[in-house]
Amino acid sequence: MTPATAMSRAVGRRPDAEATAVLVRLTTPDGSWHGRSGVADLRTGAPAEHGHRFRIGGVTKTFVAATVLGLAADGRLALDDPVTAYLPGLLPAAVTVRHLLDHTSGLADVSDVRYHDTAWFLAHRFDTFTPGDLIGRALREPLLFPPGTGQQITRANYVIAGLLVERVTGAPYAGEITRRILHPLGLHDTSLPGDDPHIGAPHVHGYDDGVDVTAHSPSIHGAAGEMISTVGDLDRFLAALLAGDLLPRRWRDELLRVPAVPYRLGGPAFAGAGLDRAILPDGTVVWGMAGVVHGALSGISATPDARTRLTYLVAPTARGTQRIPPPVHRLLRAAFPAFPPLPVPRP
Repeated sequence: MTPATAMSRAVGRRPDAEATAVLVRLTTPDGSWHGRSGVADLRTGAPAEHGHRFRIGGVTKTFVAATVLGLAADGRLALDDPVTAYLPGLLPAAVTVRHLLDHTSGLADVSDVRYHDTAWFLAHRFDTFTPGDLIGRALREPLLFPPGTGQQITRANYVIAGLLVERVTGAPYAGEITRRILHPLGLHDTSLPGDDPHIGAPHVHGYDDGVDVTAHSPSIHGAAGEMISTVGDLDRFLAALLAGDLLPRRWRDELLRVPAVPYRLGGPAFAGAGLDRAILPDGTVVWGMAGVVHGALSGISATPDARTRLTYLVAPTARGTQRIPPPVHRLLRAAFPAFPPLPVPRP
């Protein structure tokens, strides 16, 4: 079975019980393939198109990490400096810039913002949240482990990384990402909307149990997840990032450096600086990042040489908590056949 055939089967015929729409771009050494299925808007029935925009959630972290590494390459900060050198009094002195990027700071993954609670989200989705609102609880909690000795994926790390960019540059982090990444790569369909709840340009609507949740304040995610993009822009970004077009090779390699520490919830660490590593059973290494927000599951994945790349959007019918829910898992297995099956859920 060719990759295109496998991917076509994985995309499926939408809308259905799992998703209202799926958009995919797959690049292999043999060429590129686009797939789409479903509707951009359940109300009008308009089809989902390849150029439609969507919220990318946690994939924002990859853009933020590349920006911080760019500042390091320019000598404007050092990865092993304590964060307190730039943001006095915010964190314990032992937490470094590097610890934020690879999630080894020890900060707890807690927040007063209840990301997974649909009822809470619907009641507060048009509120404006400050970085303090997003990280306040994490800062009040004791560190889970001494910095640099463990790993725990924590949104607060990247909200603070956004504050760090602003302190070093004296300007909003959105402007620095635009200057360093969006403009040079011509990512005209990618944006950082701040607290604007509307996507504006043609886009895929997102739903949660039948409620259109597309419109909401991106400030609820901040630097850990506010961005909007397309599968085409994400592919261009991923290819340039891994090729070293955005960062000198030494600093690009920091993206792919996984610390030799345990992951707090079990197993070894897997997160680098803005990209996560998966080592497949056949030895294939895949780097990527997933974004999970109300109404959208998005992601970027690639082999280290970027010759095989997958970018996708799945618009699920309901908000889940899995980083790799079944419709996304099928896309990953079609792109990277050695990707292991999902564990069978216990009754």
